[in-house]
Amino acid sequence: MGLSRVDPEEVLTQFYAFARGASFETIQFGYDGDPFANPARGLAMLQRLSLLGKHVNFSTKGHINETGLAVLAEIQHQMQLRHTTLSTLVSLSCWDSASIVEPHTPSPIERIRTVASIKSLNIPVFIAVRPILPHIPDSEYVRLITEVLLAKCDGFILGPLYVDDRGQFARFIPSNMLRQTPCRKTVVSWSAHAPTWTRYEDEARLHRLAAVIEKKGGRVFFSSADAMADIIQRSVVA
Repeated sequence: MGLSRVDPEEVLTQFYAFARGASFETIQFGYDGDPFANPARGLAMLQRLSLLGKHVNFSTKGHINETGLAVLAEIQHQMQLRHTTLSTLVSLSCWDSASIVEPHTPSPIERIRTVASIKSLNIPVFIAVRPILPHIPDSEYVRLITEVLLAKCDGFILGPLYVDDRGQFARFIPSNMLRQTPCRKTVVSWSAHAPTWTRYEDEARLHRLAAVIEKKGGRVFFSSADAMADIIQRSVVA
């Protein structure tokens, strides 16, 4: 569902109906769209979702200004009173190539500033390095890892590239690089419509980059669910 084209009340009404009959601990907000593409709208929806007594994680590539940070601080405070957690996932799939791969989104430097700003509120922040792109060299990912660790992120979530039958998510990738990457057809479980797409993943490279992160003192997760479970566990221990 494209949030920018749907009335927020309709989205929330449908979600409330789903939540009444479902058993789950965590709401992951913004995985098929960026809530902060429209900050006022995203924050208003996040405030409503935070009242449901669930842990909440929101995903963004956007810049969050001082007003937004103040709202996040208040949401976090209210959630702590309910013994639930708020966390963030900031997406970064490359560094030097960002202006080509994602020309209409905030730069990596701006996203790092977002990470630092959210961390200043003591809200956990994970970096989603997904998809790992076949044509981006390891050296660029090492630069990304180094820069993000300076911002004190809580961990990295590494993941594969999913491409639909039209190839719309891989048009910027040289076809020869894509052909050289191991792939298989699979159901995309994190999408609301569970489509069957092609999953491109070089597992040797994935684990090589994971080893770089761990060597530099970072933490690695291979799904957002695992990262959220870690946050919940740490909050219980604390």
